[in-house]
Order: sequence, then C-alpha cells, then structure tokens
Amino acid sequence: MTRTRTLAVALAALVCGVVVAVVALNSDHQEAKVVWAIFGPVLGWNFIGTGLYAWRRRPESRIGALMVLLGFAWFLSVLSLTNSPVLYSIAQISGGLWGGVFLQLEMTFPSGRLASAADRAIVVAGYLVFTVVSIPALLVADQHDLGCDECPDNVLLVHHNHTLATIALGFQAVLYVALFVIVLVRLALRWWRTSPLERLQLTPVYTCGLLAFLLVTVATAGGGDVAWWAAFVATAILPFAFMAGLLRSHVARLDAELRARLQDLRASRTRLVQAGDTERRRLERDLHDGAQARLVGVALLLAHARRRLAGDSDLAATLDRATDELKTSLAELRELARGIHPAVLTDQGLERAVAALAARVPVPVTLDAEGGERLPAAVEIAAYYVVSEALQNVAKYAQATQAGVAIRRVDGRVIVDVTDDGIGGADAGQGSGLAGLADRLGALDGTLAVDSPPGRGTRLHAEIPYGLVDQPSSTESAPATRT
Repeated sequence: MTRTRTLAVALAALVCGVVVAVVALNSDHQEAKVVWAIFGPVLGWNFIGTGLYAWRRRPESRIGALMVLLGFAWFLSVLSLTNSPVLYSIAQISGGLWGGVFLQLEMTFPSGRLASAADRAIVVAGYLVFTVVSIPALLVADQHDLGCDECPDNVLLVHHNHTLATIALGFQAVLYVALFVIVLVRLALRWWRTSPLERLQLTPVYTCGLLAFLLVTVATAGGGDVAWWAAFVATAILPFAFMAGLLRSHVARLDAELRARLQDLRASRTRLVQAGDTERRRLERDLHDGAQARLVGVALLLAHARRRLAGDSDLAATLDRATDELKTSLAELRELARGIHPAVLTDQGLERAVAALAARVPVPVTLDAEGGERLPAAVEIAAYYVVSEALQNVAKYAQATQAGVAIRRVDGRVIVDVTDDGIGGADAGQGSGLAGLADRLGALDGTLAVDSPPGRGTRLHAEIPYGLVDQPSSTESAPATRT
C-alpha cells in the first residue's frame, strides 16, 4: 500500500462520506437525519481509516484491505436513505454487501484468509443471504410490507402479495438466524482450540462482531427500531474492536518471538554446557590413557633400574627420590583427572561418585542419597559439581566439624542439599565457583540458593529438573548409599 494509493483511498472515502451526509440530510423518509448525516460517514471513515493503518502496518494480512472494503460497502448501504426509487431499490440488495464483507472479516481474522473449505462456504452463504435472498421479498412486497410507508416506491415490485411478502421476509429472517448459529458455533470452537495468547486478539473481535450480527438478526426478524439502533451502535464499535485485536496480535507475535528466542538461548546454553562436559571427559581419558600411563611406565623403569643397582648408594638414593616424586606426580595427576571429570560418575552414576567424593574430604561427611535409575548425563554432572564445590568450600573456609550431603528426587527434579556447622558468612556472589555453578544450573532451568548466616553454618540448596533432558545411554541403577 503505497503513499499515493493511501491518499487516493482516503480521498475517495472523504467524497463518499460527504455524499452520504448530503443524502441523509435530504432524505424524506428518515427522521434522524442529523444523526445519520454525522455518524453514517464517521462509521465508514472509521473502518477505512483503521483499515488503511492496518494495511500499511500489516501488509501480509488482508484484514486491512477487508476493513477498507467494509467501509465503502457501508457507504453503499446508506444509500437506502435516498429519495430516488431506483437507487433505493438497488440499495435494498447491494446494501447487504457490507454484511457479507463483515462476515468475511470476522471469519478470517487475523490473517484475512479463508483457512478451510467450511469457512469459504460460510462466507459465500453470507454474501448470498445478505444480498440475493432479499430479492424474492422485493418482487412481491410494497413499502408497508418492508416497514417503511414513507420510503420511495419499490421499482422491483412485480405483483404485490402480502402473504408471499410475509413468507419471503420470514424466510430471510430464518436464514439470518441459521447463519448466525453456524457462525457462532464455528467461531466458538476456533476460539476454544487456540492458545491463550491467540485468544487475546480474537476475544474483542469475536465478541463485538457476534453482538453486531445478533442485533442485525434480531432487527431483521422484526425487532423494530430499537434493535436497528442497537445494531448501529454495535457496528460503530467494530473498527475499534478490530484495531484492538490487531494490536493484541502484534503483542502476541512479539511475545511468541521472545519466547522462541528464549528457548533458543536456553538450548544454546545447554549445548555449551554439554560441549564443555564432553571436552572434560575427553581430557580425562587422554590424561588417564596418555600421560598417566606413560608416568606409570616410567615408574616401572625406575623400579627396574633400582633393582639392578649394586653398591652405588648415592645413585640408589637418587632413584628412590625420583620414584617418590613420580608417585607424587601420579597422585596429583589422578586427582587432576578426577577433578576434570570423575570416571566413577560416568561408570557408576551420581550416588557412587558423590560417595567417593565425600570420602576424600577431611571433614566427616554424612551422605543420604536416594538411588534410582541413571539420570541424564548433564544433570548428573551438574549435581556432582554442586556437591564438589560445596565440599571444597567446607574443607577450605568453613572451619566445620561435620558436613552433610542429601540427594533426593522429587517430581522430576533432583534436589541437592549440602550443609555444614561452620562459621557461615558464605556469599554466592563473591566466588567464581558458585557463580559458575549457578550458570550451569541455569542452563538446565535449575536453581541454586545459599543460606549462610554468620556463625550458624551454611546450607547450599540446588534443584535441577531432569524430565525434559535427554537420558544417557546407560540406564544402570545405583543403590542407595549411606556413609
């Protein structure tokens, strides 16, 4: 929708609105001339104005174009106020086009496109009911039958027959009611099947649209002037309902995009954590199978050389010191490899790995771990490092006499609690270790909390959901362990 076309449509709408105002003011059969002269054009301008705005902001949707078309169709329907018999009679048929466009707009919101053959059939039926179905009544009805004794002559009248006119008008009202019921059921089912975010945009449109349709149906069925004025008011509200729906649609789309980006961010964080854990396992295997194996080989060579020495005490002492240093290096290398990624965690599961970890801490540790099937690898690793970091802090800083580790599984979550009776005062925001743990748990939608009042010990509490994380290849069960 270019700027030139927008201006052309706006100019055409202005001209049509002025024509409608002139026709209303000069009407001989409409008492509320001023009301129609003011609000008749305003209602059409509202539809066209909001339609142009929606057309330019949402060019991929046909809603804007349909709203513009509805505005011009409304102007055409107001020509029923004219004093010309020919224009009046034509307006009795063509004026119903706005009802068909309105129904199409209601059925296709917010895309403006018919989604199914059933919707297409309903819209086609609407155009026929609002226009062609009125022709049989016009062929046999006079002004009195049409409810307007002061209206211009019906030039389509072939032969007046009050009975046939009553039947034709009644049949038209029945079709209105049937079409309303079908549309009501169709839209209600569609609203019920949509997500809560989509309902936000559909609710104002469906509510106001169905209300206007209902009031027009009541008026057509003989509801009188009160029903027609109520339908007029409901129709005047429609442009704002559609605009509210479009704005909510924009907000819903933004919300969906943000949710999608958040999901992508979570997935990328999880992939990064998993990639890091994979690299840790590879490095641990390389140290075990490579450097550690070579050092063991060197130790064996030194032991063999030591046995072959005879009488050279200085060289023997040197070899003994070299062997001791090599054993120390091997122990440190094994500890380093275990810290990078403990093999027992991969081989035997979380509970066994935590038990081995607790056994190496200089502070007595009580372990209460519920056994069960193997957890996803990422969850087991995260829980293990929570315990590892907490126990390291206990050994280094807490000045505790005892500590406790509890691991439970509750409603698809692993709950890890590490407590001690130390000096307290721990701050999760001060150390990089706990901050790193929080990031690792956050990648798995887990949480980490530290309660450490000064002088009253420390409690570290972590919760990690595992129901949505891919399971590891091993499903070996680890029994409950108490140390």
